Amino acid sequence: MTQFLTKDYTPTEGVNVHIADGDKVLALDYQGSMTEHKSSLWWGTAVGYRAMQMAAKSLSGKHLWSRENLRMVSGHPGPGVLDSLNYVTGCRDANALTVMENANCKGRCNSEMTFEWWVGDDEKTAHIALREDFVPQAFYELIDRRVYQENTAEDDRIFELYKVNLSTRLWVAALEDNFSVDFQEPLAVGELPSNHAWNMVAEA
Repeated sequence: MTQFLTKDYTPTEGVNVHIADGDKVLALDYQGSMTEHKSSLWWGTAVGYRAMQMAAKSLSGKHLWSRENLRMVSGHPGPGVLDSLNYVTGCRDANALTVMENANCKGRCNSEMTFEWWVGDDEKTAHIALREDFVPQAFYELIDRRVYQENTAEDDRIFELYKVNLSTRLWVAALEDNFSVDFQEPLAVGELPSNHAWNMVAEA
């Protein structure tokens, strides 16, 4: 049963997010998201978790948002991001997560990926997008060098510094300062947003 919002069940607060799961309300903290993806404590887990905090605020009206009938499309294929999305929503475990991968992806992050997520239920879909200028172009260039194994030891050092810096900035500012949201029609599992210029293929 979906829970009514009360002072005890705010959608998101600090480093926590609440979501209904059947007759329970899950209180999920960021530490749990980092534990879910043990190989990295930085950028991917942070941006995925913060995006889902934005989804929680957007999809909770009189009732707390719920895992029931929830489905998602992710424009970002990074494993840390996907682990955070699943930690909060359970969509991957429920086979309700579609990951967009462009032709150059090679199963990893690359400069053609997008920091966008579509998450919703039978009533509506919230399109969550990271602010366009949040990630510097130099970071994308570093990612591509790593994908094509053209990176240097100095690249690796700078890449880690970028991830720490981006993660810190993401937590310092309010969600609304870093993410935008608009509402669209409900999406079926595996369906792609019709108003997005995809140069990608869907990977369920």
